[in-house]
Amino acid sequence: MSQRCVPLFKQVVWTLMLGGLCVDMAMAASAHCALLGPLPAVLEVAQGTQQALDSPVSITRIAVGDPAIADVYANGDNAFLLTGVAPGTTSLMVWTACSNKPRQSMVFVKGKAAAGFTSASLSPSQDPTLPSQVQTDIRFVEVSRTKLQEASTSIFGMGSNFLFGSPGSLITTAENVITGGPPADNKYFNIGFGGGRVKAMINALEGSGFAYTLARPSLVALSGQSATFLAGGEVPVPVPSSGSDNVSIEYKEFGIRLTLTPTVVSRDRIVLKVAPEVSELDYTNAVNIAGTLVPGLKVRRTDTSISLADGESFVISGLISTRNSSQVDKFPGLGDIPILGAFFRSSNISREERELLMIVTPHLIQPLAATAQLPSLPGEKLRNYDPNWYRLYFLENGNFNRRSGLSK
Repeated sequence: MSQRCVPLFKQVVWTLMLGGLCVDMAMAASAHCALLGPLPAVLEVAQGTQQALDSPVSITRIAVGDPAIADVYANGDNAFLLTGVAPGTTSLMVWTACSNKPRQSMVFVKGKAAAGFTSASLSPSQDPTLPSQVQTDIRFVEVSRTKLQEASTSIFGMGSNFLFGSPGSLITTAENVITGGPPADNKYFNIGFGGGRVKAMINALEGSGFAYTLARPSLVALSGQSATFLAGGEVPVPVPSSGSDNVSIEYKEFGIRLTLTPTVVSRDRIVLKVAPEVSELDYTNAVNIAGTLVPGLKVRRTDTSISLADGESFVISGLISTRNSSQVDKFPGLGDIPILGAFFRSSNISREERELLMIVTPHLIQPLAATAQLPSLPGEKLRNYDPNWYRLYFLENGNFNRRSGLSK
């Protein structure tokens, strides 16, 4: 072979090798393009977070519609990072070696608040490990304060042709003879003076009172279900039947009522809806039904919702009732005289205050296992307590609280 043919032969060999390589690359690229599918119609990313996306073929170009909402960064030839910049919506376009047309997708960037609400993997109803029972411990405290002041003077004077008597001091006998004297009431402190035809009585009373009521119920309810507590009573109300003389009896509840509905949101969050109500009998607004005096009801109620963690407490207050009354009865003119007018008038001042305070504490609970040992009941050790006569007479001192098993 001549030297002139050698370079020509080398060029042919290189051309065949390069041609085969290009064919192999084209076949490989065609195989990868077959695996290339469309982008998701919507891509969601939270604000301030990144999401990595891969491509089976090389990416030649990538762009977003609004860089102020989302941005992209190349991560090699076959991947890129999508970053959420600000809440909003924009478009994403990706070009590859398989086509001159870009693949497109809408990018939705969630704000930090929206991402916090939607980041939970399971809803509370779908989480089998989340406790579904809530025990709510409640402490009711009702404080009542009363203040009463009364002062009056009763005068009775009678002559042959003169008569003066304070209210309640005159008495008419069966023979229509008018007589009397200053009234003495056992509920007042009475000071009497005078004699003969003129008598006087000073009635005075000042009182104050304080009452404290405590109730500590504990209610258990399923998540989303309601539980009710009532500390009070029922008043019978006669209900006449229409078209007949029959009278049926219905009972109306009154007292301290509490309705609560817990909802378990997560292991560290409980949403509690609380509706307390306080009602009491009101005989000043009583009505007569079928010959029976039925009292009315004074009602104080509220309805609120709050979110708190397991074991946290919140206080409900503001259910305050205040009643003030003042009355002055006097003789016209004489009762307005300074100092001396006190002998011709009676004064009464009454004040009553009531306040209800509630402390509510929810707990997530689980029932005891079937094989768990149950705690001892209060008074269990005293259930069969049967002392003999000697122990009963000489040793029993009635201090049962020192024996274990009793609630304190």
